[in-house]
Amino acid sequence: MRKNVNKIVAFAIGISIISGSIVPAFASDNVESTNNTTANVQIQVNGKVLLTLDDAIKAAISNSNTLALDEKKISYQDKVNDINEKIDDAKDADSDHKDYDEDINDNTLSQLKQQRDFDEDKLVQKTTTAYNNIVTSQMKIDKASKILELKKKDISNAKLKKDLGIMTSIDFDSTELQIQSLQNQQNLSINTLRDAQDSFKVLTGKDVTKFTLEQDIKYEQLKIDGSIDEYLDNAIDKYLKYSSELLKLKKDYYDDKDNQVSEEDVKKAEDKTNEAITKKPSKPANTDDLGAYMKYVDDMNQYNTNISAYTTTLSLRLAYLNSKLGVYTQETTLEETKKTYKESLKTIYTNLLATEDNINYLKSSIQINNRQLSTLKLKYDLGLMTKSDYDTQVANSQDLDIQLRTAIDSYNTLKEKIQRPWLAF
Repeated sequence: MRKNVNKIVAFAIGISIISGSIVPAFASDNVESTNNTTANVQIQVNGKVLLTLDDAIKAAISNSNTLALDEKKISYQDKVNDINEKIDDAKDADSDHKDYDEDINDNTLSQLKQQRDFDEDKLVQKTTTAYNNIVTSQMKIDKASKILELKKKDISNAKLKKDLGIMTSIDFDSTELQIQSLQNQQNLSINTLRDAQDSFKVLTGKDVTKFTLEQDIKYEQLKIDGSIDEYLDNAIDKYLKYSSELLKLKKDYYDDKDNQVSEEDVKKAEDKTNEAITKKPSKPANTDDLGAYMKYVDDMNQYNTNISAYTTTLSLRLAYLNSKLGVYTQETTLEETKKTYKESLKTIYTNLLATEDNINYLKSSIQINNRQLSTLKLKYDLGLMTKSDYDTQVANSQDLDIQLRTAIDSYNTLKEKIQRPWLAF
């Protein structure tokens, strides 16, 4: 058995890299015995099916009310666009106005489709985070259980030392208290895991306690062609694509001479009103003359139109100026938003590089730790180290595996936020 363990230790020195993914070498599992691997196989055989991350994501998408609502919004907006087009046709609107309305409607529909894609990406990230948190929590609980079991065995030795007078009552009580503290922490970790499992069931519809989860986690470094500034600008432009297009539509429309209401238009309307005031039609003396009376009605209608021309044009001018100001405001807001997003993404990129360095450090630490465990195993075989001390070192070594997995999960999250800014904001 010990020969087999030594072979496993030698194998555990490296970190497997398969198809761009990192599979951490779990020193504690590989060094202690082969029983853990066997147990995992038995769990799957005994009815617990492996729930992969991809399966969990598909389940979350199928279970999402948000995505279902997004689809309804898209469907209804498509119908609304058709009705708006018919309204413009019925009003016999000019071609510029019809084109503008159609472009606005198309943009609204495109934004809704984009929002659906954004919501799906957010759901994928949320599911990924929840899945990995559960796996990491299970690993921490497993490690803590091993430590707790070893501590409980130590209490028997401590009691013997106390009875022999080698250990004081205070030291013995301190050891017992330490075990109680570890047990309390373990209970909290288990309850926290249960809460996470309940949330996962709400998210995906899957009872994760009925499945085994994959511990492997993919790690692929972010590759950037060109400068980081250019990369971030392109990512932000993709995020704000339809907001930028909508702004351009409005700007082009109100910059078009045919759609402007100028000071000159106001002046002409004022002159028309002033002229109309002096030319108010007179009611015909002979009201029995139908032709004369109808002409009077037409003249009065024209008179009223001319009288109100000034105030009407002033209202149109005011609406035009407000629209232009709105465009300027949106343009400024959009540019400031881009700057804010870029600053935030640069901070995320800095954190990504730091996390990448930490991953490399942890990989090296695991390799060194595995060699140290090989040395400790030799000492144990030679009787220079107690089984309890050796097992404790093996159990503690699992911390590095957990830290590596956590670091990779953090790296992947940061990378996703850089590639898809809508996950960060």
